[in-house]
Amino acid sequence: MRDAAAMPDCSPEKEDLLEQKGLVMERRISVINLDSGEAHYFEDYAASMEFLKGKKGRWYITTPGLRHSRKDR
Repeated sequence: MRDAAAMPDCSPEKEDLLEQKGLVMERRISVINLDSGEAHYFEDYAASMEFLKGKKGRWYITTPGLRHSRKDR
């Protein structure tokens, strides 16, 4: 499994181009409570799983990658 540290870094030029297209590179793992909207961010999968131990409710985990920028929404 790849983690955020294994993802290649984008050059500033590439990040600018992505931003123009309404995209950003997210390098962290996001853990989001689907009921409350509460969100937490982690550098690796193991840390996110440790956080979720004993949590109740519906949680969604995202992997690192491209995301729509929030300003476009």
